[in-house]
Amino acid sequence: MKQQWVFSSGHESVTGEFDHSGRISLEDGPYRGFLDHLPVRGGVSLFRAEGRADSPYSMAAMGEVATDNLIMGCMLSGTGVLEAAGSPDQIWRDSGQLYALSLSNRPVRYHLQADRPFRSVALMLTPDAVEALAQDHEMPELTRPTRRTGPISTMRPLGPLARKAAMDLLQPHYRGPMERLYREGKATELLALQLGMLGEPHDKDLTSTELRRVREARELLVADLQNPPDLVGLAAAVGLRAKRLNQGFRQIYGTTVFDHLLDVRMATARNMLDDGLDMPLKQLAWAMGYRQASNFISAFRGRFGISPGAYGRRRD
Repeated sequence: MKQQWVFSSGHESVTGEFDHSGRISLEDGPYRGFLDHLPVRGGVSLFRAEGRADSPYSMAAMGEVATDNLIMGCMLSGTGVLEAAGSPDQIWRDSGQLYALSLSNRPVRYHLQADRPFRSVALMLTPDAVEALAQDHEMPELTRPTRRTGPISTMRPLGPLARKAAMDLLQPHYRGPMERLYREGKATELLALQLGMLGEPHDKDLTSTELRRVREARELLVADLQNPPDLVGLAAAVGLRAKRLNQGFRQIYGTTVFDHLLDVRMATARNMLDDGLDMPLKQLAWAMGYRQASNFISAFRGRFGISPGAYGRRRD
């Protein structure tokens, strides 16, 4: 319970440490809200978080954690990116996402946007707890340390029953002498639902040929940021249906075709500003495919919490 978490936004950061009740509460700084770490039962503990910020921010744990602990989490609201070294970034733009993450002694950081409150519930299991469950239940192979070939980081839509169980843990209906027993029961319910969803075939997975075509589509999409193809034209160019192409983008890049294009445009614009671009803002917006500079400025500010003009001036 002595583990610290760092909450950062731009040049500002705040470090919080769990108190005797297992809570970090922050009222000022880049994140305003709470983060709980509570016991459930042997080898299983619960994280709960709820808060918001005025600009994009990140959260990261500091200190030692057992190298093969497994995180089974639910992103209930908010948008952002789960960054775990050695695994593809997991991007969520919609509320209600299930994720599984093996810590594997690597840096893990949650990058959150400021467009809506962030609410999350996660269970952390030690390897012994996972193996104990596996003795009596058929566990998904990716959750078992002895069956995995490497660290895992995966995300998929959260089912309605699991969402309700997670909300019951975040905002419990019962707060009495048996609160811990209530928490254990709800956590067990959530864990069963999470493991069930991870064990189901992921019917949206694409074939190797389709994945190759999705990557070809991505190259076509970003080849000309000023005049990219529309979704229907892009799908036709690589021989996929538009819906299937979007599914492929979600599988490989964690987002839709349109949102991936936005990601690339914003990252390209930021890199150009970092390189000391000497270009009028209207021209930069045009190069990124925006006919109105105001729309580009709004998109840039929404992504990075600062206007492109102010961002460029920071180097002066």
